Amino acid sequence: MSTQEKSLTDKIWEVFSSMKLGLALLGIIALASAIGTFIPQISLEPEKAKTVGALWQTLGFTDLYAAWWFHLLLGLLGVNLVICSLQRFQGIYAKTFHQKAARTLTELPGQARAELKGNSVRLAQVITETLVQKHYHLVRDEWETGWSFTAVKHRWGYWGSLITHISFVILLAGALVGTLLGFKGYFMAGAGSTVPLKQIELSRGKVSQTFNVKINSAEDRMLANGERDNWYTDLSILEGDKEVARQTLSVNHPFTYEGVTFYQASFAHGAALTADIKGQKIPVVLQDQGGNFFQAPGTDLYLVVAAMKNDVQNPVILYQVYQGYGFKLVQSGQLKKGESVMINDAYQVTLDGYSGFTGLQVKEDPGVSLIWLGSLLLLIGLMLSFYWRPVVISGIYNGGETGGKLVLGASGKSKSLLAEEFGQFTDKLKNSAAN
Repeated sequence: MSTQEKSLTDKIWEVFSSMKLGLALLGIIALASAIGTFIPQISLEPEKAKTVGALWQTLGFTDLYAAWWFHLLLGLLGVNLVICSLQRFQGIYAKTFHQKAARTLTELPGQARAELKGNSVRLAQVITETLVQKHYHLVRDEWETGWSFTAVKHRWGYWGSLITHISFVILLAGALVGTLLGFKGYFMAGAGSTVPLKQIELSRGKVSQTFNVKINSAEDRMLANGERDNWYTDLSILEGDKEVARQTLSVNHPFTYEGVTFYQASFAHGAALTADIKGQKIPVVLQDQGGNFFQAPGTDLYLVVAAMKNDVQNPVILYQVYQGYGFKLVQSGQLKKGESVMINDAYQVTLDGYSGFTGLQVKEDPGVSLIWLGSLLLLIGLMLSFYWRPVVISGIYNGGETGGKLVLGASGKSKSLLAEEFGQFTDKLKNSAAN
């Protein structure tokens, strides 16, 4: 029993340095994530998410990766990984830069052993030449009746697991920073529309930027053989009324402005119309299949495009007009390009032509640089762990200069590499001792 009781700090440190805690946290996070895959998420399926049981919604499983308790689990795992890494750092540093030669037989590595007799000077010379030639880092020690050595090959491989752990911490930090400080949203708009960024539909976070997004054009381009080329959106960034940036984006070719990235996510067909209300002409862009509606000012009439012929040159639409909150159908008909019709004797509408609707995913992720750094470190850590495995060969010689006994020991994570390196080394020593 300890004579001095552990302090609270020591107890907390002991808890968070436990590998069992890390495994338990990983298990809980994995279980929560598995449950989240079966429950509709607000960010992906908002309507389905609303139908999930109240208990699951209260627990945050419909918005799992934004739930406070999920962030807490990630934070605790990060603390656990940091403390475990700090504990291992000193030992890894010593193995890499302050390797000591063995002084007793118990200090020799035990995975492989060998013994041989020979001349002290000759054995020392062959050991040094062989190990240096094979790029081992050699450390020697001497005393009156003998000497010892320890040699390490691929010593940077000791850092593999530590760098891997650090990469996970950085990846967790990047995910938390992106979730807590960034935002993710979506909007669909027709060509010619201007959308304030603050008014887009968000699945998480909050928009702090004040610029507007103008959709100059939205195209569904086809190749000559009839196959789809890509969806293209020509958009402008407006600061007030001034255009400060313009870019055409498409699927897999996003556009970033001041840390906000726009991704081409979807596309829909639509119609460009002009509503003439008592001499006031209002441009209207309506999405096919009732994706949006137009309510004329001062009326309770709702105009939608129920269906359309998607011909860019000569579009034809089936329009419908509903009245009041009960959505009573009061008028319907067909319009060709250039044709006009009176809507319930309230105003006139003209079909000007085809208009594409673009669906853009918008994301600000300040943690993306951390994600890239963590990914790079993870790659380095895995390469060091699997392809740069250390091999340690150590030995103690006791006896006079003309004759004595050399006891060798070796260890390594790769059994095949250890057997090859140690076998070649002992064979060379045996040949030199025989000569």
